[in-house]
Amino acid sequence: MKTFLTRWSIRNPVITLALYIGVIILSILTLIIIPVRMMPYVQSPLVAIITMAEGQTPTEVETYISKPIEQRLTVLDGVRFVRSSSQQDMSLVTIQFAWGGDIDTAVQEVQSVMKAAEGDLPLDGINTRSYWVLPIDPLNRPVLTLALKGEGWDSVQLREFADNTLVDRLTQVMDVQAVSIFGGYRRQLQVIVDRQKLAAYGLSILDVRDAIDKNNVSEGAGVLTRGDTEILVRADDRALNAQMVRDYPLYEMGGRIVYIRDVAEVKDTYEEKRSGYRYNGQSALAVNVIQKPDSSSPKVIERVRKELEKIEAQYPGIEFQEAYDNSFLVELIKDSTTGELLISVLLAGIVILVFLEDFRATAIVMISIPMSLALSMLPFIPISMSLNSSTLVGMMMAIGKLVDDSIIVIDSIDRHLKLGKSPRKAAIEGTGEVFLASAAASCTMIAALLPTVLAGGLTGLMFVGLVYPMVFAFISSLLVSITLIPLLAAFFLKPLGKTKNQKRTWLQWLVSPFHYGFIALEKSYGWLLNLSLKNREITLAIAGAFIVLAFALYPFIPQEMMPLGDSGQFMATIELEPGVSFQKTDQTAKQFETIILEQPEIEKVSSEIGFEFTRNSTYFSAYSMGGVNAASMIVTLKPLGERQRDIWQVMDAIETEANATIPGIRRIAMKEMGVDVMATSAAPIQIAVYGEDLNILHSLAQEVLNIAENNPDIVMTHTSSSLNQPEYQLKIDRRRAQELGLSLAMVTEQAKYALNGGYTRSFYNRPNLRQNTILVRYNQQDRGNFQDLASTYITTPNGEQIPLSMVARLEPSQGPTLVERVNGRRVVYVNGFYRKRNPASMNLSMAVAMQAAEEITFPPGYGLDSMGDMTDMMIEFDRLLKGLVVSLVLIYLILVIQFGSFIQPLVMMLSIPLELVGVFGALLLAKQTLSTVSILGIIILSGIAVSSAILLLELILTKRQEGVPRMQAIRESGPVRLKAIFMTTLTTMIVVVRLAFYPETGMDAYSPIATVILGGLTVSTLLTLIVIPVVYTFVDDFIMGVKKLTRKMKKIRA
Repeated sequence: MKTFLTRWSIRNPVITLALYIGVIILSILTLIIIPVRMMPYVQSPLVAIITMAEGQTPTEVETYISKPIEQRLTVLDGVRFVRSSSQQDMSLVTIQFAWGGDIDTAVQEVQSVMKAAEGDLPLDGINTRSYWVLPIDPLNRPVLTLALKGEGWDSVQLREFADNTLVDRLTQVMDVQAVSIFGGYRRQLQVIVDRQKLAAYGLSILDVRDAIDKNNVSEGAGVLTRGDTEILVRADDRALNAQMVRDYPLYEMGGRIVYIRDVAEVKDTYEEKRSGYRYNGQSALAVNVIQKPDSSSPKVIERVRKELEKIEAQYPGIEFQEAYDNSFLVELIKDSTTGELLISVLLAGIVILVFLEDFRATAIVMISIPMSLALSMLPFIPISMSLNSSTLVGMMMAIGKLVDDSIIVIDSIDRHLKLGKSPRKAAIEGTGEVFLASAAASCTMIAALLPTVLAGGLTGLMFVGLVYPMVFAFISSLLVSITLIPLLAAFFLKPLGKTKNQKRTWLQWLVSPFHYGFIALEKSYGWLLNLSLKNREITLAIAGAFIVLAFALYPFIPQEMMPLGDSGQFMATIELEPGVSFQKTDQTAKQFETIILEQPEIEKVSSEIGFEFTRNSTYFSAYSMGGVNAASMIVTLKPLGERQRDIWQVMDAIETEANATIPGIRRIAMKEMGVDVMATSAAPIQIAVYGEDLNILHSLAQEVLNIAENNPDIVMTHTSSSLNQPEYQLKIDRRRAQELGLSLAMVTEQAKYALNGGYTRSFYNRPNLRQNTILVRYNQQDRGNFQDLASTYITTPNGEQIPLSMVARLEPSQGPTLVERVNGRRVVYVNGFYRKRNPASMNLSMAVAMQAAEEITFPPGYGLDSMGDMTDMMIEFDRLLKGLVVSLVLIYLILVIQFGSFIQPLVMMLSIPLELVGVFGALLLAKQTLSTVSILGIIILSGIAVSSAILLLELILTKRQEGVPRMQAIRESGPVRLKAIFMTTLTTMIVVVRLAFYPETGMDAYSPIATVILGGLTVSTLLTLIVIPVVYTFVDDFIMGVKKLTRKMKKIRA
């Protein structure tokens, strides 16, 4: 049975070769069709409720909107966190569900809750939709950002063109999900009211607003039937242009109709500027293109480029520059990893050639590796996988096992050839001899890896792109090793080391130093093995000491969620003090951009200044929406080989100079953009200080911030909000207002329009164009100011205009810039960043939290929690460790089935703890961290180590079954398996050594996997070859003792 496929392949060589040729063709087609991305797409578990609340302060937004929404959301299942961010004019409530859930269903459930909650929310008086419920995906950033300029176009025309024509054209491009525009001047219809004319008619500015809303409508008036024809009747008086609004009736007085034009000037103009964009210091419009999740970044960008060429040809003066191009990093990572893959295969071939000393055997192995990789790619499209950094690294990690399977089969066939068997018979029997061991090793590797992704959660989603290619490669390798390799060996292989005239070949002369060196190694190993068998107790004690040493090293290893990586791109954000105007923010951002562009490593800077709300804004944010006092930049560096400093040194230099030369910056945050799903997250070090009173809360947060600032390993520390937002509180004389027939709502609403103006509920609806807002306000000379309420007028119900100072006064105060809540508790976050050369995020978070808990006295109801990476890290580490336990159980059961014993598999699994001293030692020497990536490396390594133990112990047990004495079986089996184990180990180490020490751009995040495998293999291979046989003797003694005792008991009973 175990040689069925081998026999069939050799009997049907043409069919077998045709099938593999078909595999190559299908794999090439897969490479053409499969989407290419920077990182595997992971569906965000975030759903947001965005509610507009014009004119409300952060505390009012919290009280009247955010809290009622949070209370309604308690009915939802599967919610991890409910966070709210209440800021001026807007509430953002974010619901975080479990990773891997159905986000579309989650959105529908939240929509149902909000539908029921509408009556609880004060959503009147705004001209936009009350709220949005939509998924938020901070990871799905634009794949392309364009800087749009227009020679001969004014700023309003250019924004109009971008909002309408350009967005429509680009969203029609295949696989483009959304397009957003940022910066410039957005069109707006402004109704500028003359207060004196309005007073003459005894009207208020609210009457103007209401008149526009009453007339700016389009409603059906039924259906008119005329014979066989039905005619739709509609009343359409929408604001299609400024003249229509001028002609809206405002009031009827004594048979005379007063129109809007009688009291106001209607202007088709643009909004007050609150956002801007620059590319390399030059003003432009930003055009952000977002791809669909399952699409290929390079293909989407190429299609967009072709459409842009058509647009430039059709619209003279329009020019696009690529400010940010995701495909550059995608192609760089793809080329780097593909190059690493090819180099790894070539290096593996050299190792095999040196050890096997035969071109034909080497050629067979070298054919099997790409064939196995090609076969492993076939499931990619059916399971909707993309080609990204993870899949390529996974394929590279699998090469060692591919070589392992091939070497074992070739070595076994060669031994049978040397016994004088025909090539055909040697191929069949040699393959059959090692099939069970190879199958057990492959199943062991699969059992080690699969629980990691099947456990779900963020880790499972993150590593599915790395693990599945490895699993597919292991299955493919086993299939190739029992079909293609024996087929090629049966036709082409001769006994290794033999020629027709029995003379050594030039290749054997060339590699003879290695040959004799390995013979010396075999002898040394035989001597060491024999010594260990004679001193079994000492050997076991040394092995135990290694295990104890491993656990002693563990506390000294820094821990983080994901390793930092120098991808050559980072995001920078600056925030000024609250209350700063857009003009001041723009000026400060220019200074900051100048500092960035002065760094010799910088290639380009894409800057968004201020804030403008669109639905697509939520694609780029997580828990807040920004403001006019903030600016963000995406900075692209030159290739790693063309710069003297790494990305963290560049960021530190920028921060130092900006803090020293630019006054008024409240915080600076810079974070590298990488190839993993954590690369675009918020600050990795985050302490949440919770409590109820905002003054106490901010005071405690400041104390925690002081502790974080005094830690030299934490950089760019800041709090998420402050109490410095300048406000004026309108204090209304209720009695006086009542005497004049004014309610509180009438006073406050008129005061708002008198001071700043306000929006109508309806829109400016120009034909075939997107809607724009309609602003109603007094003209400049009639507009009041906060210092002089006597010059600000409101209208009483009887039409009399009175100064606002008759019924109200303004008191200056300060309030919070932001009110944040997590699971019903108010919080202020203390955020910070760290550098690759410093202690990792988990260690720093714990250090700050522990010091704060010791030094700060928290009143009852107040405290702190570690958030950021720490929260996800604890959950995912726990998930990974549980996955590791499941893996070990599965490995054990597979070995039990393979060897028909419950005890012998325990001997093989001893290789797992033996590897840990090499793992932890390598991480310490390389100054790397224990992260989800390195834990995955430990899981991969466990499968490799057990596979080596299987090879050795399986041969020992086979010889014992043939009647060979125990010590002789061990002494004979060790040297026989030494070559196969040594070749496999050396090949695997050569494959990963470049990734460990010389990773290409964007690949250093995966470097810990290679470091773990290098260190673990070095130690575990040596200890496996020595310790496993020794432990086997103890176990065998135990089994023999039990058998003797059983026989004695039977005799006594007899």
